[in-house]
Amino acid sequence: MLRAGLGRGSASLRTEGDGSRRQQKPLLQVQTALQSLSFSIPTIPKLVFQTLLFAHDFSPSSNRALAYAVDVASRTGATLHLMHVDQTAEGVLFEGGEAPPSEELQDRFEHRCRTSLSPYDLSPDDNQVVCHAVRGVSPAPLLVERAEEIGADLLVTGTEGRRGARRLVAGSVAEEVLRTAPCPVLTVRQRDETEDGTFNFEVEQIVAPVDFSDLARAALQHVIQLAPLYNVPVKLMHVVEDPTLPSVYEAKSSKVQARAAEQRAEQELRSMGEPLAEKGVPVSYLVRRGETTDTVVNTTGHRGTLTVMGTKGLSGLRRVMLGSVTEAVIRESNGPVLAVPASAQASTHQTNE
Repeated sequence: MLRAGLGRGSASLRTEGDGSRRQQKPLLQVQTALQSLSFSIPTIPKLVFQTLLFAHDFSPSSNRALAYAVDVASRTGATLHLMHVDQTAEGVLFEGGEAPPSEELQDRFEHRCRTSLSPYDLSPDDNQVVCHAVRGVSPAPLLVERAEEIGADLLVTGTEGRRGARRLVAGSVAEEVLRTAPCPVLTVRQRDETEDGTFNFEVEQIVAPVDFSDLARAALQHVIQLAPLYNVPVKLMHVVEDPTLPSVYEAKSSKVQARAAEQRAEQELRSMGEPLAEKGVPVSYLVRRGETTDTVVNTTGHRGTLTVMGTKGLSGLRRVMLGSVTEAVIRESNGPVLAVPASAQASTHQTNE
């Protein structure tokens, strides 16, 4: 049985409906765990994540993502919010029949959450767990709206949910959440199970693909804060695409340019990795030549690898498609992917001031 370090009574929260507040207690377990790490904690005013919103549709992918959500909450002492969007009367909480009142929807969701959380020694009654059950047509806007309401600094989803009318977070819905979320989004696609029927959700390394953009630098701030929590090495990588030159140029010119670009890229990576190295985090640097998407997917898509990268969001009133590299990694990776949208840059800079 998995045991989470998320302790009961570790923080105060408002129980939905009654407006009461429970007694706040120190995060002793989290503080003790952080003090035992082999390298120092970044000097920031607060832990990287304090309020987590988890999209729960009870699918296998959602159940796998829950393990990561609980793990992050246990490491940071964050409040864990679980949310379910019931789209029709045929949703997972009600197999046929008429849609019940909202109160009954909430009760049934909390009942299902007891089963989901029990392997982690958690319950909807715990001070750091809040359940939200709502009814709506489109899940993604409701998830984003709730994330804004509760001030979530991390949204966690599985990337494969129920199909048809029962689908909560899958395909285009997950992509819509990524495009519009006000905070980083942790997606989990991992399918492989171990011999005993469980799955591995341990993070063994953090890999951050870097293109030297502002988005990549914002994502790196999360790497700086997450590495000490997981006590794992970090790999910063960059892909130099082979330049396409007219045939009139010698092939040697192309190779020389690519080699110079690789050397320059490694220098920049080492410069970006200095804050990690100064804190004692083991950092390695990888510069590859080739096609960006395939190279990044092949490097990051392994179990035990937490991939952290930036992604585009909304630009004005016009929706911008996810970058092809980020989208491909999310779809193909067997490990968790933390996508940091452009909208999260401002909060990242404020956190590190």
